[in-house]
Amino acid sequence: MIIIDYKKQHHKKIIHACLVALKQGKVVAYPTDTSYGLAADATNIKSIKRLYKVKGRGFNKPSSVVVPSAAHAKKIVRWNNAADRLAKRFWPGMITFVLPLTPAPLPRWRGIKGEGAKILTGKTGWIGLRMPKNKIALDLAKYLKKPITATSANLAGRPDCYSAKDIIAQFQNQKLKPDIIINVGKLSKRKPSTVVKIDGNQVEVLRSGPVSTARISYILNLKS
Repeated sequence: MIIIDYKKQHHKKIIHACLVALKQGKVVAYPTDTSYGLAADATNIKSIKRLYKVKGRGFNKPSSVVVPSAAHAKKIVRWNNAADRLAKRFWPGMITFVLPLTPAPLPRWRGIKGEGAKILTGKTGWIGLRMPKNKIALDLAKYLKKPITATSANLAGRPDCYSAKDIIAQFQNQKLKPDIIINVGKLSKRKPSTVVKIDGNQVEVLRSGPVSTARISYILNLKS
């Protein structure tokens, strides 16, 4: 594992180095507004499989992805009015939207498809989208110009990691490890993101979290 100690003045260089690694199919541990996550190119099946092997995660379990904007999300999923209203209020932030993948990627967009789509959606055709309030996470997706995976940076079944030390401790005896860790120090312990499934105008909270069900309902019921 390569540990990169994050310095704000070196942000562009650090992002560039990690983009090179992601394009090579490597796995990068990065900070979010909750815990550390593991990034892989979500459009590359080899990268996805490597991520799951590093994490020790079953291929039948879905993983969310990070997008840098709602515009990028619209290239991946069937966006609708409910998603738009919630995104305008809560993105970037600690909320994940679960929406159906588009039947086929838009022209000139190498989207989530084929075997990669089956893995990331758990064969459901629905995928979680995150837009964390964290510049490192957003810039990785923005400048890769593709979604990155947003699964937590821990071994399957182990606690979430809130520091580079936590990640190192969990993976030290593993054959496969994250290739790079962007170390920003210890993150504040926060609840995982609220997960909301949006099926047309039907909105269901699948996992409670920092964004309450009451706040979600309030935004959806506001008059346009």
